[in-house]
Amino acid sequence: MISYPELQDRLDRLKPGPVAVIGDLMADRFIYGDAERLSPEAPVPVVRITRRETMPGGAANVARNILGLGGEMALFGVLGEDHAADEVEEHLALHGADLNGVIRLPDRPTTVKTRIVARSQHLLRYDYEQHDGIPAEAAEEIIRRLGKVIDRLKLVVFSDYAKGLVTPLLVEKAVALCRDFAVPVVVDTKPANVDLFWGADVFKPNLGEALRLIGREVKPRADEMEEICRSVLEVARPQNLVVTAGGDGMFIMSGGRFTHIDGFHREVYDVAGAGDTTLAAIAVGLAGGMDLLTSAMLGNFAGSIAVGKLGTALVTMEELEHDLRAVNDGGA
Repeated sequence: MISYPELQDRLDRLKPGPVAVIGDLMADRFIYGDAERLSPEAPVPVVRITRRETMPGGAANVARNILGLGGEMALFGVLGEDHAADEVEEHLALHGADLNGVIRLPDRPTTVKTRIVARSQHLLRYDYEQHDGIPAEAAEEIIRRLGKVIDRLKLVVFSDYAKGLVTPLLVEKAVALCRDFAVPVVVDTKPANVDLFWGADVFKPNLGEALRLIGREVKPRADEMEEICRSVLEVARPQNLVVTAGGDGMFIMSGGRFTHIDGFHREVYDVAGAGDTTLAAIAVGLAGGMDLLTSAMLGNFAGSIAVGKLGTALVTMEELEHDLRAVNDGGA
């Protein structure tokens, strides 16, 4: 594993190639306000709204972070014919996203996660979604559009939140297309869908998802993580495994070798979207020719920046370079 000064040098020379992101597109809404009293009607806080914000969420947030980190990205997924979809597309278009792979489905609402936040504290989240599988016709159309750009892609990322985009038909045809053109596949999926992605080049669960895959509930000790990772490999069957664990860093199995990347202990304001940022940075690294360990170090560092922000996090290349210089200079 390289040092962080070496990572900074490689980051300075990084020129990522185009990446496709396939996954569940969402709108992340945040309603901010002040809560200074309880309601007389029920024992709940009264929130005086001061600000509203809507950001791309789910796979759309992965895409946004790839763009923010200087990558080139084509997005594939479905949105409804509604205002939330307009907001997501407008935001991504402003950042230069290729949205030709995004399909609007009039009878399917855009997934919206709404969080109410008062003085940096999450009080409530409510979701509006339809998570049954997308129609076969929509899956076929996504594959057709993916086929138009597959020959120039360096990487395909699946960001699966189990909201219905990932179906057996879509995955089978998309992965076959990637194999035909020797395009690596990186997968961040929920445990229920892991068997659809057997043989993926990289599988990136968080620690909780990894433990659920192998039927374990108690958080393992650090000296148990190699065994945990090997058990996850047996179940998920990827070529390489990256398990993210927040402040505990990352645990990687690659080529039969186990590696632990230490975490960065920063003040955590909000974990919303931090996993998307981590996945995006790994993708940018791999698409720029970095090896998996170096790309994982990049993802680990980017994720540590994301948790220090309120709302669905966007980390830019400028922020990454600035914080990495600070670490290398002993300032963080």
